[in-house]
Formats: sequence, C-alpha cells, structure tokens
Amino acid sequence: MTSYEDSIKNHRAQRDEKTAANPLHWLNLAGLFWLEKGGNSFGSAEGSNICLPAFPNSHCGSLHLENGIVTLHPVEGIKITVNGKAPKDGPLHTDREKDPDLISIGSLTMKIIIRGGEPLIRIWDRESSALKDFNGFHYYPPKPEYRVVAKYVRYDPPKPIKVTEVIGTEIESALLGQAQFTLNGVEYTLEAEKSGDELLFNFTDGTNKDTTYGGGRKFYLPIPKGDEIVLDFNLTENWPCAYTPFATCPIPLQENRLPIKIEAGELKYHD
Repeated sequence: MTSYEDSIKNHRAQRDEKTAANPLHWLNLAGLFWLEKGGNSFGSAEGSNICLPAFPNSHCGSLHLENGIVTLHPVEGIKITVNGKAPKDGPLHTDREKDPDLISIGSLTMKIIIRGGEPLIRIWDRESSALKDFNGFHYYPPKPEYRVVAKYVRYDPPKPIKVTEVIGTEIESALLGQAQFTLNGVEYTLEAEKSGDELLFNFTDGTNKDTTYGGGRKFYLPIPKGDEIVLDFNLTENWPCAYTPFATCPIPLQENRLPIKIEAGELKYHD
C-alpha cells in the first residue's frame, strides 16, 4: 500500500472517530419542524406543535415566534438550559449568528435554524441509537487515479447564484471559478462554489443510481492562488441528507452533474 493510500485511510479513520465522539452529529438528528407565528408548544403529548417521545414531559414549554424573533417559554418546574445555563428572557440566537443558542432538555438539544428567511427548530437526541450503533462510514477503496490536477479558471467578479435546498428553500451563493479536468481522456468541468474561505464542489455522477447517495456528494478545497487545483475524489463525502431526513442539503447545480461514474469516495450509508 502506498503512502497516499495510507493517508486516505487515516483521514477516513479520523472522520469516524470524530463522528462517534460528536453528540450533535447529523446521525443524532431526531426532528425538524417549521415554526408558526405565535406559540409553538413542545413536549411528548400528541397535539404538540413539536412532538417527540424523547421529551421528558407531555408539556415542556413553547417557542414563541413574532416578527422573526423566537423566544423560549419553559413550563414551570421543567429543567431546561440554554448553553448550559438557566434560560434568560430575550431572543434566541439562530444559526445565522456567530454563536447560536443550544436549548437542552432531557436527552434532546434544540437549535433555531433559518432557511428561506423562515425559522425552523432542529432537534438532536444524544441517546439516539443511530450514533450508538455507528461503526464507520462506507467508501470505495482509495484509488490514486481519481486524484487529478485540474486547470482552475477564476471568475472575476464571482458569479452570484441561487442554490435550491431539498426542503424547497433557496440560498444566495456565488461561484468563484471552474475546475477543468480530464478523466480517461475525456474533458469535464466542475463549478466551484464559495463556502466560507474554501471552495465547495457539489456534484452528482453516474454512481448515484446504485452505489452512492442519490442526492449527490461533495468535497472542499482551499482557494488556489494560481491556475491549478488538485481534485481528489477519494475525499468525497455525502451530504447529511444521506444519513437523516432532517437535514436541509443543497441540490447540486445542473452544471455539476457529471455524465460519468466517479467510483471513488464515500458510498451510500443506508442500503
């Protein structure tokens, strides 16, 4: 085995270890609920706006939505913390802010997320069997031929785009450039989307019909300084929607739907 193949296997092992140690991983998601204007009750009782059997009581409290602001109103006597402390009056911080608030009750952790300009509540269960039973992700064997040097064509200025998510909402984004590469003597391109300080390559290929997740896969790379970029498809990973129905993954652009099989990287998680 080459040092390159060893490095890919080490990378995957570290990912497995990090996942197993993360109580708020995608595998632990237990629910996703749109918030309605006014009160949104939560608890284990049927008829609650946010109902899960893992809530410790039938009625635990409510989340109040008014003018885009969400506030927490616990039932008296119910133990709820926000960021590990007793709740305080005031708006809850969402995932659009630097430090979103984490609401903990029993084995559940809740966070307000914003999608399409509207708030939802995302819920993890730290006692979920999905993570307790986790024994690693599934991959193709490392294949050095899927590590390719591509020409990077920078867009100046970047191209603004709207990306559709699986729940039907749209997000504003931008394309920073295009990777032009060759596999088996045929030329292909992938659009590079801005993701923080990195490039996101979100794509589908011919394997999505059988061996890999149907919604597409992804990998991230540093923004190159020059006109070359190394695309390593062995580092390709699934979107969270491959593991849970409670994620809000972006749908790959039409331009990034490759007409070939990329038999490298992560395989389907569920059979």
